[in-house]
Amino acid sequence: MTASAKESVHPPTEDVRLQEDGSPPSKRDEEFVRLLHAAGLACELDPKQLESILATVGESRVDSRRMDILELYYRGDDDASVATRRRVSDRFFMHNAHFSVNAHQLVSTLARLNPEIATVCLQRIGGDDGPLVLRAGEHFSAVIDEDDEDADAETIAVRSLVRALNALLAKADVKERLVSLVPDESRELYLGVTEDGAMTLLQGGCTELSAVAALREFASW
Repeated sequence: MTASAKESVHPPTEDVRLQEDGSPPSKRDEEFVRLLHAAGLACELDPKQLESILATVGESRVDSRRMDILELYYRGDDDASVATRRRVSDRFFMHNAHFSVNAHQLVSTLARLNPEIATVCLQRIGGDDGPLVLRAGEHFSAVIDEDDEDADAETIAVRSLVRALNALLAKADVKERLVSLVPDESRELYLGVTEDGAMTLLQGGCTELSAVAALREFASW
């Protein structure tokens, strides 16, 4: 999924892997929440609240169902203070490719969720054709769009922005980094976890990156 360095977002055309394991949906949902808790996430998502959320979630592929559960949980029952508390606590960041938003707006949202680093901006070095970087005070992090070879020159993959932000978090000695859960057709979701938490999610089949080395590189551990 890509964001424009100027104006728009283009819908994704990526394949999404299935995670069916033969278990009833409710058991899969409970195991997913258990993994989240083990990773230090969604601490307010108890059995009663999960039941309430599931009452509004329809049948869907596992990846989309998990996105639905977390989107509703971090909405905080439409209570702004609850939603803010949960989102900031877990550095929750969801990007939906069907909503038009540019890369600068995405960076602003990411910066608000990661207050340990200085004011973050997206800029080019050396003119209009120079390389893109995220800048936070005296620190720079290259925005490398190697994941999205088909994107045109005016777009950037959202995961590339997140990877660059992770590098800034590493420079600020922040233990938590943003890790992507398995995306669905239109949404990608990132949560802030420690390295141990990320490995818990990876071993449970929840992360987009399934190789330990690739996940560590993405998170700058």
